Amino acid sequence: MSYRYNALLSPVTIGDTIIKNRMMYPNASPHFLQGPETFPADSYMTFMRELARNGAGIITLAEWSTPGRRQSPVEDTRRMQDFDYTDPSVYNYFTQMADDIHFYGSKLLVCLEMEFPEGYSLDGRGAGGPPGMPVKPAKMFPKEQIPAYIAQFLTKVQMFHDFGYDGIAMRTEQLLTPNARDDEYGGEKLENRVRLLHEMLAAVKQRFGKGFIVELCVAGEQPFGYAGGQKGYSLEDTVQFALLMEDVADILQLRERDVSKSHPTGYTFHKGQHEVIRYSEAIKAAGCKILTEPVGGFQDPEEINGYIAAGKCDMIGMARAFMADPEYGKKLYEGRGEDVVPCLWCNKCHGTKTAPFLSFCTVNPTLGLMHKLGKMVDAETTPKKVAVIGGGPVGMEAAIFAAQRGHLVTLFERTDRLGGQALHSEHASFKWPIRDFIRYLERRLGQMNVEVRMNTEPKPEQLEREGFEAILAATGASPKVPDIPGLKDENGNLNPEYLTTFDVFGREQQLGRKVLCIGAGETAIEAAMYLAQNGHDVEMLTRQDVLAKGASQLNFVTMAAMKELPDGTGRMVRAWEVYDNIQGILNATTVKVEGTTVTYIQDGTENTISGDNVIVSGGTSPNVDDALRYAGVTAKFFVIGDANGDQNMQRGIRDAFSKAMLL
Repeated sequence: MSYRYNALLSPVTIGDTIIKNRMMYPNASPHFLQGPETFPADSYMTFMRELARNGAGIITLAEWSTPGRRQSPVEDTRRMQDFDYTDPSVYNYFTQMADDIHFYGSKLLVCLEMEFPEGYSLDGRGAGGPPGMPVKPAKMFPKEQIPAYIAQFLTKVQMFHDFGYDGIAMRTEQLLTPNARDDEYGGEKLENRVRLLHEMLAAVKQRFGKGFIVELCVAGEQPFGYAGGQKGYSLEDTVQFALLMEDVADILQLRERDVSKSHPTGYTFHKGQHEVIRYSEAIKAAGCKILTEPVGGFQDPEEINGYIAAGKCDMIGMARAFMADPEYGKKLYEGRGEDVVPCLWCNKCHGTKTAPFLSFCTVNPTLGLMHKLGKMVDAETTPKKVAVIGGGPVGMEAAIFAAQRGHLVTLFERTDRLGGQALHSEHASFKWPIRDFIRYLERRLGQMNVEVRMNTEPKPEQLEREGFEAILAATGASPKVPDIPGLKDENGNLNPEYLTTFDVFGREQQLGRKVLCIGAGETAIEAAMYLAQNGHDVEMLTRQDVLAKGASQLNFVTMAAMKELPDGTGRMVRAWEVYDNIQGILNATTVKVEGTTVTYIQDGTENTISGDNVIVSGGTSPNVDDALRYAGVTAKFFVIGDANGDQNMQRGIRDAFSKAMLL
């Protein structure tokens, strides 16, 4: 029998253990699900349970017990989970979590590390702790203590086995680079460097049986290390590693060669170009029997199903796909892959890295609310005639959420295009995830029978006359023009010879080679990158000491990229730093603009710089008055999105969801 996505949804066996499908959830836990609890909180357990319910065949989570984690100088690290396995009173929670996952036919793995006693490492290289903590000097772990080390490891695995876990996973990149150990557990030969791991896993298989799952995780290649450091390893090394481990490991999870591609964004990944697949193909071509599991930005079910059907891999690791759509698996089993909510590849699920240090999903407003949503929202509501004012992403989502609640919805958009400020995604190549999302929202409006009135800005009395019972005002925000002499005309508007950074997209041909940008926030950086891609040289003036000072370290433009250096090594840089034609003038206060010459003060000295064009980034101002025009027309009235304060898309969509649920 053939059905849509039959390769992806077909079961696979490991020993006598049946995995219900080929969709794997790797170790990727949103950090904000836990407080100070030393056991899985209800929010955490609900998240794990919903992954199983949503179709994940295998779910992996880290041990999450690292000495010193709460003392890390990295704020986000201090807010992560920290479980106490020395306290037997918490064991029932882990058992309950495994039981919940088994209820939906899924399997649960725990990701363990090769941890050595304080002051030791396998090869004598420095021992690291929690992120942000300094690497400590270490001695080489004595060979004569290895049997006791393996026995201790088995004791830990036994504990998780007793909790009901179905297997273990381990990160292994550290074993692929040569080390200084000169016995059979190190040195130049790969078979020596992996010997200890092999012995550990052989002992696991002997004690717990062939059906107890063992997964290894490795970057498929790491060709260059860091500047001045040791070179990495090749794809051939990874293939050899797979062949050496195939008798003791069942699954090899394959990641991209550097951290940025393992956590792809629109800047480091283009739709459908999963380079990691070639690692899996190379391993299969070598005749290795280990099951391969590529990870890193997979979501499109047609694409994934095609890889498995063609024998390029055996399963796929997906984290963001399950976070972005709480019905991802349900839609696939129903053959509705085109209805999957597109992930934006924004990495906010990985953490914001700026206050309030949360991990959210931009497109799934229920993430983090699942365990309490039933108490926050009435199960049923009386259908109402609802007007949504504004056709940006927030307004579109508000209309969709309200229609899903059973309301009769009309969306009003004053222009001839849906998308609002996100329309720049039609031009910038690195904005393709947002472009796909806007097109998805347009399709969903049609599917939900939302009436869309374009080129229409309704008057309040019109809405009252038509009998609307609820209004959601998503009137957005408008660019602000800084109070800098020369920028504004006599009416206080931006002088026509200048553009805001919102306006440059699609107009790059109107600009000269050298563009001066006043302001260097996240929006300005995106505009600069767009112009740089199109051959312009951009000089950015900012009062801050770095470009994009307030931007998150993990989402969109600030996600790291690997830049190869002339010596053949590489280093991680921010995404815009790969463009040599973007330069910043830091700690500079702009005091005057005359034509295409900008005067600024830096270190107490007045300077000027000239270019072919001047563009301005002064932030935005919420269109509050436009929204409040509709107040008093209906008893149910909400202002949402940018008009409700300084919002980003994630907060705006959650705002739209919550207010639609309250209608």
